[in-house]
Amino acid sequence: MRYLTRLLLAAWVLAAAPAGAGGLAAHRASYLLSMGPNLSGSDVVDVQGVMTYEFADACGGWTTTQKARLKFFYQEGRTSEVGWNLTSWEAKDGERYRFIMRNLDGETVTSEYKGEAEIAGAGKEGVVSYEEPRAKKLTLPRGTLFPAAHSLALLRHVAAGEPTFFATVFDGSDDKGPVQVSAVLAGRGAPTVDALKLSPLLAVGPVYRMGLAFFHPEGKEATPEQEQTVSIYPNGVIDRLTLDFGGFKVDAVLKKLEALPAPGC
Repeated sequence: MRYLTRLLLAAWVLAAAPAGAGGLAAHRASYLLSMGPNLSGSDVVDVQGVMTYEFADACGGWTTTQKARLKFFYQEGRTSEVGWNLTSWEAKDGERYRFIMRNLDGETVTSEYKGEAEIAGAGKEGVVSYEEPRAKKLTLPRGTLFPAAHSLALLRHVAAGEPTFFATVFDGSDDKGPVQVSAVLAGRGAPTVDALKLSPLLAVGPVYRMGLAFFHPEGKEATPEQEQTVSIYPNGVIDRLTLDFGGFKVDAVLKKLEALPAPGC
């Protein structure tokens, strides 16, 4: 389940954008996960789940808390339930990052990743120091971005009319190191009536529809490990996400959204 967890998380990497910078908003959001089209006879016949995401300004940095539960239904009648909890902190200068990631099978913690990462400066190499599941260090290549820094860079590019953006991103969702994320602007539109009813945070567009592809940095194949599409607002809020797993798709739809207060620092 490594890529299911990582790739659902990767979409929320985009949402981890700092409040107060370029009008981006600290917020708490809830999403409903469901089965999209079954494309090629997958043995998965249904997916049901929920995800919550909270991004807050912590003065010198930003904190994120993500929790998710998904239940898979299979043709032969069996089911499986997976989930994860991720808590992270990122310095506003984009040079330090701390994380705790727990993967769940039902109520059982199947893996835990804990550590911190540091980059020597913009465009320089960095290092990740893991405490769990065992002590080890990994080198981050030059130009690696942490989640909020990636969010800012991506939204800055599309706002400037640049339709593509490629970056190496580290989020701490496993101990394999960073992933390479290729983003392509697929379109832009105005907020819908339903979005305006849901929250004032969705009142300002354009809404960017992005296609994302994820690659392992050392992979030999040109084919991405996973692809997804996401609708993201200029303030960093995601209202819809679709993940393509080859045989089937999973849709995540925003159901509840609220702004978080400034920290007062």
